[in-house]
Amino acid sequence: MKYYLSRCAKYFVFAGVFSLFINTLHLTFPLYMLAVYVRVLDSYSFSTLYVMTAMALGGLLVMGVLEFLRSRLLVRAGIKLDRLLTRQSLKQMLKDLCQADNTGYTQALRDIHTLRNYLGGNAIFAFFDVPWIFIYLLVIYLVHPILGMVATAGAVLILLLGLLQGWLTNDKTQQAAKGNQQGKHWLATSFRAARELQCMGMVDAGADLFAKINHQEQKLGDKAGNISHFLGAAGQSFGIFMQVAIFGAGAALVLANEANPGVIIAASIIMGRAFAPINQGISAWKQTAGAKAAYHSLNQLLAGHEAEAPQTVLSIEGRLAVDQAGLDIRGKTVLKGIDFSLAPGEIMGLVGPNGAGKTCLCRMILGMWAPDQGRVLVDGKPMHLLDNDALGKCLGYLPQGVELFAGTVAENIARMGKVDDAQVVAAARKAGAHEVILGFAQGYGTQIGEAGHQSLSGGQRQRVGLARALYGSPKLVVLDEPDANLDDAGDAALMGALQQLKHEGATTIMITHKPALLSAADKILVLKNGEMERFGTAKQVFGQMTGEN
Repeated sequence: MKYYLSRCAKYFVFAGVFSLFINTLHLTFPLYMLAVYVRVLDSYSFSTLYVMTAMALGGLLVMGVLEFLRSRLLVRAGIKLDRLLTRQSLKQMLKDLCQADNTGYTQALRDIHTLRNYLGGNAIFAFFDVPWIFIYLLVIYLVHPILGMVATAGAVLILLLGLLQGWLTNDKTQQAAKGNQQGKHWLATSFRAARELQCMGMVDAGADLFAKINHQEQKLGDKAGNISHFLGAAGQSFGIFMQVAIFGAGAALVLANEANPGVIIAASIIMGRAFAPINQGISAWKQTAGAKAAYHSLNQLLAGHEAEAPQTVLSIEGRLAVDQAGLDIRGKTVLKGIDFSLAPGEIMGLVGPNGAGKTCLCRMILGMWAPDQGRVLVDGKPMHLLDNDALGKCLGYLPQGVELFAGTVAENIARMGKVDDAQVVAAARKAGAHEVILGFAQGYGTQIGEAGHQSLSGGQRQRVGLARALYGSPKLVVLDEPDANLDDAGDAALMGALQQLKHEGATTIMITHKPALLSAADKILVLKNGEMERFGTAKQVFGQMTGEN
């Protein structure tokens, strides 16, 4: 984060310089009032009054212009920070979510929005103005030391009230924010599963659960709000008390002939200005705490990216070597001692009961997860250290649950990049999806995904997903249950796609239990409890399994 903030440093520097002049010019009115009392009223000079008034009005005009410019600078800083962070944060967040031990952090874009709004709001001004509190107090000291001591005591007490508010409400505010996020996550899940909730009579129970989460969040927020409102009211009352105190002290000095009447009003106005950043910071404590939490979350997310230096590889042959690879997830061993190799053009069937580690192995092979033991090499290079942005076009992946994005069929097959019509059609033909897509309302231009108008069946989604995996003639393809939701025609198309991949020299791994698909495999790996139970040619493995039966 420090790097990205440094890219916006010029905005902050200029805002700080403008704050110097703005806070100096805030002394215009009290100094003008003091000068009127001392020079104009004593001399009865209209010319002096005219000159001083013109100077005061000029100073106030300049202050207004500088306030506007400072505000625009910070808005620009927020916009630039947003532009710098959004793309990189999204990439890193998606990469983190692919990790076996991911943090589950999905709020990066919202946190960036929080920082941008904070920089573009009024709360940030308090931090540029706080350093000048000491200047204002010094001016009051110069007017009279007793008034300076009164103002300093008031500033310290108001600051302590603000710190007390933050200390008492911080934990409750964070818990309320977690509850809010939990409620949003539950709503998103329930919206996706609305049919299941309805048909199984779970709507009332689901509503009760959300109401419970929402009530807990409101309860915590209410407690934090009560504390903030109480201390806020105490701070406002204390501010008025300090005005009374400064006036009283000033009046006593006038009666003792140690000051003139203008000192009373001037000191009061300057003290009010000195307290303003503290009061503003206290009133904006919630926004400041939110911006601070957003900064720390983004800093933690991007710290991992800054430490990495992925290798850029633009093409591969598809030679795969898994060398005694193991994987631990949150202290539990998921895979152990996996050792095999595949040559370009070979197809391997991956078989095993639920929970055997098949999907975990595939994710290691694709570089999503780094092995905790051993190595996973593609063309002799560690797969998890390669830059997926550069290598992605050489990889094909069909997960168990196919997700299609808002856009056209062609855009989805082209992986949301630049659409090459010829390659899109070629990939669809390989997947046996061409005729299916032509049956859509607008063919390849049909809008699908969450915002699409075309509702696809499970089999149609599977075929489009397979076409996406085959787009661009990848050299390493992983198919996780590719026959899910497919009818007989879909199974036949899948068999054709496997043969085409073999013909093109692509290394292919497929998770399946269908003997028909396994018959197309050159090798078969059987996993059980995260370990290799069998590995060999399809003939060897089938022979071993038949012999046992």
